[in-house]
Amino acid sequence: METCHGICRIAVTLGENHSRTLLEQVDHWQSFLALVNMIMFCTGIPGHYPVNETTSSLTLTFWYTLQDEIMSFESDKQAVYLQVYRPVYFQLVDVLLHKAQFPSDHEYASWSSDEKEQFRIYRVDISDTLMYVYEMLGAELLSNLYDKLGRLLTNTEQPTSWQHTEALLYGFQSIAETIDVNYSDVIPGLIGLIPRISINNVQLADTVMFTIGALAEWLADHPVMLSSVLPLVLQALGNPDLSVSSVSTLKKICRECKYDLPPYATNIVAVSQEVLIKQIHKTSQCMWLMQALGFLLSALPVEDILRNLHSLITPYIQQLEKLADETPNPSNKLAIIHILGLLSNLFTTLDISKQDDESADGSAPPVKATPPPPGPNPVVVVLQQVFALIQKVLSKWLNDSQVVEAVCAIFEKSVKTLLHDFAPMVSQLSEMLGQMYSTIPQASALMDQFAEVLFSLNKHCFSLLAVWLKEALQPPGFPSSRITTEQKDNFSQQILRERVNKRRVKDIVKEFTLLCRGLHGTEYAAEY
Repeated sequence: METCHGICRIAVTLGENHSRTLLEQVDHWQSFLALVNMIMFCTGIPGHYPVNETTSSLTLTFWYTLQDEIMSFESDKQAVYLQVYRPVYFQLVDVLLHKAQFPSDHEYASWSSDEKEQFRIYRVDISDTLMYVYEMLGAELLSNLYDKLGRLLTNTEQPTSWQHTEALLYGFQSIAETIDVNYSDVIPGLIGLIPRISINNVQLADTVMFTIGALAEWLADHPVMLSSVLPLVLQALGNPDLSVSSVSTLKKICRECKYDLPPYATNIVAVSQEVLIKQIHKTSQCMWLMQALGFLLSALPVEDILRNLHSLITPYIQQLEKLADETPNPSNKLAIIHILGLLSNLFTTLDISKQDDESADGSAPPVKATPPPPGPNPVVVVLQQVFALIQKVLSKWLNDSQVVEAVCAIFEKSVKTLLHDFAPMVSQLSEMLGQMYSTIPQASALMDQFAEVLFSLNKHCFSLLAVWLKEALQPPGFPSSRITTEQKDNFSQQILRERVNKRRVKDIVKEFTLLCRGLHGTEYAAEY
């Protein structure tokens, strides 16, 4: 093993450092091809990385280097080299996909957690290599993978291992995650093949989910195919072992295909509610799931949004009401932060304002976008309904930075999503911010959260914030008897000027806080 490792290292070093020189030795092209084949053997060395061998990972950068050198030649020379090396790279794809295969279930179960993690990273490296190789091989690579997968799944005479199927899907996923495959004529066939896969293994199911997620943009352009894959995703949502893959895939589908999902909305919401109530997923996946539902609801009529919101969040509001009456303790603190987080993440993506110029992420708006309907924004309706409850929670947890942060996050994210639609809430929120500023211990972390909300209001509700600041700072002695009218005016002007630099807003708030407490210029201020 050590001898093989050493020989491989020498061959790879020679190839990486001198590939251009060796390529240009046209009279000796067969000698260089022999070196390339030796490195290919090292890439495909028998055994599973990292348990049986650790040599193959050394070779991956060589294939990048060789491809870069070939593609850097002028078109005439490049065509000659491609004629020789394209077949080599197709062989490389087969070798890499073989190396990416999982071992038998029994063998994999015997691996340590460290070995499993090393194998996961190794597969990511293979995925990156496949993505790079696609630049040379192009659409023919996808056709090649599709043909192999089709033969594998339609061959009734010979049983196939799930490992082989998973590896081919992994190849598709690796390319589709980063390359625009909308033009590819094999993707409809791939979507048609996916339901035929016998999924009896977690690793295979994970890769099926991630592959569907990687094709979300394609599904948005071919919505008729949603009915083939959406049932698989919803079924996987109920499996805690598929938590990350199923939830992230549903989120991608809801984001990219939301205008085609209304026929499926009732089912998606029902399944999501069920898994949330059963607490199948960890906190981070619950937050992703609420983001997915926000995207989904955004495309529905307002009355349907309100109806779904009512059924979706009522259990959490009832739980929050109960928690608000309890004496603060570590257990109910976690529950409160969780519920506030769910609301924040839902409001982050529930956006019914289909802007004419561009979407929230800066891309062109969907063709199917429609003008926002008249009447109050559903998020504002919900916020107005729960505002008093949130104030009650805040009053009991003012000394806890994490709860204050969770409360601030709801409004900060809502302002970012609603923009001018947040206007009906500015007065209530501003009043609450003023109360917070008078009463909370002005610790640095809490002031940062206060500044985050101020910054969002300033960016999206400028004129309303300007009015509120003037009104809020008018009473004598507020927020501190140490502050003069001139210092208040200066604070307002500084805040209203900063609509781009969030860091500067945080500094302004901190400086004003120190003035309020009589600590500006002191030793404490330096530490602050």
